[in-house]
Amino acid sequence: MPGRLHPTDAQTYWMSAKIPNDQFLLYCFDTDASAASVRDELIQNAQAIADLQIRISEVPFSLGYPRMKPMRIRGGHVRDRGRGTSWPECLAEISSSFDRQLDQSETPWCIHLFEAVDDAPRCTGPALVAVLQISHALGDGRIASHIARRLFGDHRERMPTVLGRGRFGPREFVRRSKRAHELDQILTSDTESGAVPAQAPGRPLTRVNVAPSGTTSVRCVVRESSELTAPGISVTVGATTAISVALARYLERLGDSVPASLGAEVTMSKTGTRKARNHFRNSGVDLFPVATDITERAERIAASLADRRARAEHPAMEAQSLATEMVPAVLLHWGIRQFDATAVPDAVTGNTVVSSVARGDDNLFLGGGRVRFTAGFPALSPVMGLTHGVHGIGDAVTLSVTSSESAVPDPDVYEALLHDAVDEVADALRRRALPG
Repeated sequence: MPGRLHPTDAQTYWMSAKIPNDQFLLYCFDTDASAASVRDELIQNAQAIADLQIRISEVPFSLGYPRMKPMRIRGGHVRDRGRGTSWPECLAEISSSFDRQLDQSETPWCIHLFEAVDDAPRCTGPALVAVLQISHALGDGRIASHIARRLFGDHRERMPTVLGRGRFGPREFVRRSKRAHELDQILTSDTESGAVPAQAPGRPLTRVNVAPSGTTSVRCVVRESSELTAPGISVTVGATTAISVALARYLERLGDSVPASLGAEVTMSKTGTRKARNHFRNSGVDLFPVATDITERAERIAASLADRRARAEHPAMEAQSLATEMVPAVLLHWGIRQFDATAVPDAVTGNTVVSSVARGDDNLFLGGGRVRFTAGFPALSPVMGLTHGVHGIGDAVTLSVTSSESAVPDPDVYEALLHDAVDEVADALRRRALPG
């Protein structure tokens, strides 16, 4: 397991100094068990996971990529965050943790436990809420979810294979660069002919595309996955449709016009062999606020997602990634240090973020209680004051909202709009599925 970070993961690691990007994976268990009673179980499970027994160490002067070194798991990796809070108070405590990013040279992960949480969704009594905080450099949402399943007792869960970067000489650098250039020309030709969808356009900034400031808030809309699916409509599409409705209505509520080009920056897994722990790209997907018919809007969002995937799967994209692998660490780190997090662009890839990950069956247990739902909170960034997570486990799916006060001063209002939007989407998809 120890070794060099892949350039993609090193970029994520170095960028965290500019834009905090720790992941927070929430799992809610229907049990009144205490944090102390499950600590040893969690530590024992962690000691069986190689990915949790490493830390990240810099190479002096960035003369090489950061290295993963062995780390001993200690009791302090599991942190008791209090007892007897309400569900809203628990969410407020979680959002306050965003300001306490991990020192990855000491540890790239920890678990926060909140015991006896009242009124948690889908729970019959007090709940035990476990939040895995984990460095993005250690893995993307899929790898983090696999790690969480192992932590919470699924010992059959198999981690994705990461092949790594390998070593290359100047000849390979020239070969890859030449191949990337050739395929980029083919991509241009394929785009002009219509064989490949064009690159998504930039979107005009809205009031939620501001630098995060003030209080950070998180909210969770927990629903049945069946409410967001229909033939030809995935949970991701259904959830993104609900987000499009809620965001447009929120802007209208505040007296803003809704751009016809309103869009979302959606995370998509890359195809091909996984060489890095972070194996995804972001694509701009249209939200079609002008489509008043919900079913039509969902179908058009599904088509937009399909277009983005089609372009992302063009061989030129993989060739560009392979060429990027060849960049020396010192040059990549220098480029990241030049990044100005205060600069405001003329346009954005999406007006909000949608990150969707299926986290498997609900056969996870902690303290004798079964998992009832899971959630995740994509990080805010300099021009992204509102993000969404879509995470499913078993028959539950959670639409999570992270927002800053500067972008969404009334998060409870937005949460209510999102609940209503899910109701509308569920009703529209149900009617769509009826015969005749």
